Amino acid sequence: MGHDGRRDPRAGALRGILLLVGAAVLLFLIYQGGRWLENRNAMPETRGDYQQRYDYEDNIEVNGAFYRKRRNVTTVLLMGIDRDSTVQASGYRNGGQADFLRLVVLDGTNKTITQLQIDRDTMTPITILGVLGNQSGIRTAQICLSHGFGDGGAQSCELTVDAVSNLLLGVPIDFYVAMNLDGISVLNDWTGGVTVTLEDDFSAIDPAMVPGVTMTLLGDQAETYVRTRRGIGVGTNEARMKRQQAYISQLTAQLDAQLRQDQNAIGNLYDALEPYLMTDMSRGRIINEVWAAREYERLPLLEPAGTYEIGSDGFMQFHVDQSTLQQLVLELFYEKVT
Repeated sequence: MGHDGRRDPRAGALRGILLLVGAAVLLFLIYQGGRWLENRNAMPETRGDYQQRYDYEDNIEVNGAFYRKRRNVTTVLLMGIDRDSTVQASGYRNGGQADFLRLVVLDGTNKTITQLQIDRDTMTPITILGVLGNQSGIRTAQICLSHGFGDGGAQSCELTVDAVSNLLLGVPIDFYVAMNLDGISVLNDWTGGVTVTLEDDFSAIDPAMVPGVTMTLLGDQAETYVRTRRGIGVGTNEARMKRQQAYISQLTAQLDAQLRQDQNAIGNLYDALEPYLMTDMSRGRIINEVWAAREYERLPLLEPAGTYEIGSDGFMQFHVDQSTLQQLVLELFYEKVT
């Protein structure tokens, strides 16, 4: 039974969650995935500002003002993949969707952590692979689909990194950390479980999860809470993202409390999650980044402005406002030259 018309009804409902940075670290979540990618062979005309993006140069001019690239900034893309770690991709067009995307920006000079939430339905240029793995072109589509191409592992993650870079006007991404859906309960339970008050009715999935109940989520309950969309409340991805953010805030506080106390705890958490992770960061690099950032100031979560619409194919699309996106990129990665 599926939660999204895009997915094969035989596929499990989406899930995937991960927080892993600074002391505000690690989260992944989201809901089901499937075969829809295999049927999307057409290559419609690319839309948006992909061809007009500015390169990520040291010094740039925008609207008559000059900016230089910030130094000592590290970016980590967190991805939540909508399949279990035991599932092997078949071919190059069934790698699973990246249904949770969050870019973490660590500013070592200003000692800050900024997180940029990216809606899975954001329309941006993604790389399309043929059935033999050859690059067959660029198409504007939902950003979550970028991970579906490739081998379901490092190649799929790299294609997603490219898609996020395309969205952010060419800003390069330093590292990625992706987690499969079966890591959710491991992460949740490692912190002792997250206590929430349910506003929506999940009882069709778990009889104990009824509206108004305050409960500590354990095991599969955490996955149910963060991933389920269809039939829950208003049923939109936007509403689910708000529920996820409330969960993440509480999870982050509990992770902070444990990881601030002992550098060894960071390695222990990584070891517990490692079977469910795909990353180009070494274990030592992750430990060092998290430990160094434990006292950084956490700035408010950023979400690009834009509009939702139903595409001609019947699926939701989120179109980012390009002018405000450009300003966001400048503020995150550049400083004005006076």
